[in-house]
Order: sequence, then C-alpha cells, then structure tokens
Amino acid sequence: MKFNLFPEDPKFYTLFQQQAELIVEICRRFQVLASDMQDLEARYAGIDEVENQGDTLFHELTDRLARTFVTPIDREDIHLIGSRMDDILDLVQKCTQRMRWFGVESSRPALAEMAEIMVSCADVLQQGIKRLPTFTDIADLRSKMHQLESRGDDVSRQAVADLFKGCEVVGDVVNLIKWKEILENVEDAVDRFEDVFDVVEGVIIKHA
Repeated sequence: MKFNLFPEDPKFYTLFQQQAELIVEICRRFQVLASDMQDLEARYAGIDEVENQGDTLFHELTDRLARTFVTPIDREDIHLIGSRMDDILDLVQKCTQRMRWFGVESSRPALAEMAEIMVSCADVLQQGIKRLPTFTDIADLRSKMHQLESRGDDVSRQAVADLFKGCEVVGDVVNLIKWKEILENVEDAVDRFEDVFDVVEGVIIKHA
C-alpha cells in the first residue's frame, strides 16, 4: 500500500466534478438548440447562464488555490484542469454567440451531429473526473475520447468541404463564412475535451 504524504482536500475534486456537471449541462442545452432552433433567445440565455455559473465556479477554484498551502496534487495541474474545463464552457457559449450575431435561424445536420459528439465527450469527461481522486486509470476513457475527437474532426471538415462545394453565388460565400466559423468553434470545443484528458491522465500517472 502506498502512503500519500499529501493530505486529501476533497474540495478541489468536488469543484472539478461540479465543473464537469456544468459541461454536461451546457452541451445538452447546445444539443437541444442545434436540433430544434425554436425559442432561440431563451435557449441562448440558458447557455449564457450555465457559462456564468462556470465562471463563478472557476473563480472559487482559483481563489481556494491561492489560499491553500498544501494541495492534494500539483497546484499547476489543479489550475490547468480547472482552466481547460472552463474553456469548454466558454467555447460552447462562443458558438452560440456567433449563431446569434450571424442571425442563424436554422441548423445543419453537421451541427446537430457535432452537438451529439459534444454530449458524448461531456459524459466521458465526467466519468474521468470522478476517477481522479483515486488516481484510477482512465486509458479506456481516453480511447473513447480520442475516437470522439477524431469523429468530430471528420464531421467538421466534411461539413466545411460541403459548404465550399455549394458556393455558386455571393450569398453562398457569406453563408460559408458564417457556418465555417461556427463549425470551427464547435470543433475547438470538442478538441478541448481531449486537452483536459491529457492533463488528468498525466496527474494520474504521477500519483498512481
């Protein structure tokens, strides 16, 4: 049995789990939006609300980190995990902001599929974060996350390629520019999930 010289502080792990729960929530809200673009302002407002809760939670994490002398894992890792999970919330909100600014009133199949991938990523991330306090191996989850990220890349690239193929008049070019930015923002959000897993896996390897 290994003896851990560092005292456990479950509060940091609790904050991580709360962040993961918010990520699940915002991704599910985005999936609803991407599947059925009704009551847009209410749905945009709901996503903004979850992102604001995430900002508050990340502030609590950084404040606690600054006031804690001994942490259960490296403080740099604590900040990085919290920061990258907060980035996911920010990127999802950024997607909806672009949709709002561009006046998007109807979705696309690729957006709905990307939203579904994000929900799956969020579920896998939540499972991984739950294993962090016990430093339980996440190789199986890491594999699932990588598959989802690769699928997201494929869907996004194909969707952008289809946009270019469909360009025939000036209006099509404007539409391409709008949707290209939206889809790339969604892809960035999917990519960030794997970034979180890189850090979590590194922490588990160090402490297992």
